[in-house]
Amino acid sequence: MNPEELSEQAEHAHHTGQKAIGLTTAVTAVLLAVATLMGHRAHTEEIKLQTKAVDQWNFYQAKHLRAHIYGIEAQKAEMEGHHELALEFMQDSWDEECGRSPEKNCTAPRLKRVKTLQQLTAELKKPDASAQAEQSHSQPPEIRKNGSEKATSAQEGASAGEAAKKIQEEASDVDRETAVITRRADRFDASELFLEISIVLCSISLLAENKIYWRLSFITSVIGIAIAIYGYVLR
Repeated sequence: MNPEELSEQAEHAHHTGQKAIGLTTAVTAVLLAVATLMGHRAHTEEIKLQTKAVDQWNFYQAKHLRAHIYGIEAQKAEMEGHHELALEFMQDSWDEECGRSPEKNCTAPRLKRVKTLQQLTAELKKPDASAQAEQSHSQPPEIRKNGSEKATSAQEGASAGEAAKKIQEEASDVDRETAVITRRADRFDASELFLEISIVLCSISLLAENKIYWRLSFITSVIGIAIAIYGYVLR
């Protein structure tokens, strides 16, 4: 190909706007790569948060069930005449559900339905209640065997870890954070779609040698960029 033909092709490309279209395609491809990367990271964070939320809810269910079992054992011990043991079980139920410093809106399981547990709770609030609960640890082994095997094994970790109420609040916070990340990932996916459409329009413009498709690509690119920015600042 002689220099004259090369000059004619360069002039034709410049005339039809192929250079500008090619540059637009390259810039849009970079923006697409950024949106894709941010979308992948958002989806990865979403999966991690979902796993964390499931773990937190499972932990809450275990603590709440343990508090429920303690309530049952407290009622059973009180009915059998082991008052100190019932106080201990009731204290353990409160510890599992609400912690050592319970919030005002936190109550032990079954408390509102069982009058016996309400009476035990009222007694626990007295100054000497903690001393009575401590005395129950020195009771003979045959008395403590009145509790079920589940309650006995659960009692070993009565005061270990956080209270069920706090775990529930943390799990709810993780759920809300997961919902935000999910919406953010959806925005990045939508941005990726519009930027891909822009590249397709640029390609059609080159093939058809018609700038109308190139101009349309600017509209879809702006929409894609706007959606990506919105997803990034979403809280």
